[in-house]
Amino acid sequence: MVKHIVSWSGGKDSSTMLIRMVEEGLPIDDIVFIEVMATPTLGGELPEMYEYIGKMERYIGRKITVVRSVLDFDTVFHQVYQKGQWAGKIYGFPLTRGAWCNSRLKMRTVQKHYKTYGEHIRYVGIAANEPKRLARLKACCRAPLAEWGMTEQDCVEFLKKREMLNPLYQKFKRLGCWFCVKQGLASLRVLRRDYPEYWAMLLEWDKESPRTFKPRYTVSGLEQRFSLEDRQLRLAATDEAPLKAA
Repeated sequence: MVKHIVSWSGGKDSSTMLIRMVEEGLPIDDIVFIEVMATPTLGGELPEMYEYIGKMERYIGRKITVVRSVLDFDTVFHQVYQKGQWAGKIYGFPLTRGAWCNSRLKMRTVQKHYKTYGEHIRYVGIAANEPKRLARLKACCRAPLAEWGMTEQDCVEFLKKREMLNPLYQKFKRLGCWFCVKQGLASLRVLRRDYPEYWAMLLEWDKESPRTFKPRYTVSGLEQRFSLEDRQLRLAATDEAPLKAA
C-alpha cells in the first residue's frame, strides 16, 4: 500500500500545506521533520523552532516524527580531506554553493529515512509562485500548494488567520540552521544579538576553518563589523539624546 508522507520543515509553506491537508481530511501516514544536528548532542534549530513543533502537534492533533541527521555539522567540519588541493586539511565551513552540509547532513538523512516507508508519496511545501523548484520536483513527490494555486504570501495569510505563523518570522525572513553559511547579514546580526551562545560557537569554528564562513567574510570579521555598527548606533543615540530632551 502506498503511504502518504508529509515533509514538514516548520516554515510557512510546509506548515500551510500540513494544516490544510489535515483540515481537508487528506490521507497522512506520517509527518517528518528532518533535524540537522550542529553537534552530536546539539540541534541545528533555534529554540523557538522546537517550541513550534510542539505547538503544531497540539494544533493538528498529530505526532510529528523528528529524524536527526545521520551526521552532525561539527563532525563533518573536522573531517580531513584525503586528496586534492585540500589534502590534509579539515573540511571547515562549506562553500555557499554546493555546500557539503546539505548533501552529507540533510539529503543523506532524507534518503535513508524515506526508504523505510517503501512505496510512498512525499508531500512537499512548494508554493505556486516557485516555478524553478516545481520544475525539479521528483516523480514520487507532490506539491499541494501549487495544486491549490497558493503563493508564499497566501501561506503567510493562511497561518496568520489561524495564529500559527512560526514566531521566528518576526526575526528572520527565511528559516534554517543557525550555522548556515547562506544566511544574509541581517539574519547573522539577529543571531549574534539574540543567540550569543550560538554566535560564540561560530567564532570557535571560525578559528579552525581553512575556508572563510562567507566568500567575503570570516565570522571574526563580521564580529568586528557588527561591533563597530553597535558602537556607532550608541554614539548616534547619545548625540540625539539632548535634542530629544530639548
